[in-house]
Amino acid sequence: MIRALLRCCRGAAIVEFALIAPVFLMAILGIIEVSRLLWTQQTLDEVAYSAARCMSVSTSCASTATQRNYAVARAGGYGITLASNQVTPVAATNCKGFPNSSSVTITHSFVSPLSGFVPGFLMNISSQACYPTIS
Repeated sequence: MIRALLRCCRGAAIVEFALIAPVFLMAILGIIEVSRLLWTQQTLDEVAYSAARCMSVSTSCASTATQRNYAVARAGGYGITLASNQVTPVAATNCKGFPNSSSVTITHSFVSPLSGFVPGFLMNISSQACYPTIS
């Protein structure tokens, strides 16, 4: 009877699945979270660029409060919640070698379920954009 059990292969597929499934699921979930992180970074880059451009070419972004509100509303349109204290606009500055430019820096904390599983997973995202002021 023991020899018959040792030669039996009927449960091999379920054992192989049980060994491979957790690794496969973690890889899929990791790809999804890294993609979400990259999308959030790209979106914040676009929001910072749009806010810096608004500061440079539009009179509707004249004060610091309206500049921050513009960035918060633009991020909200993409589904990202920003607080106004996460947006730092600076007008008439030397930014990346361009004099008299508008600069916007956005900091955002990225919340992910992977933070508990992967040590050192990026938690804070920062984005900076410049736009030259049109005279």
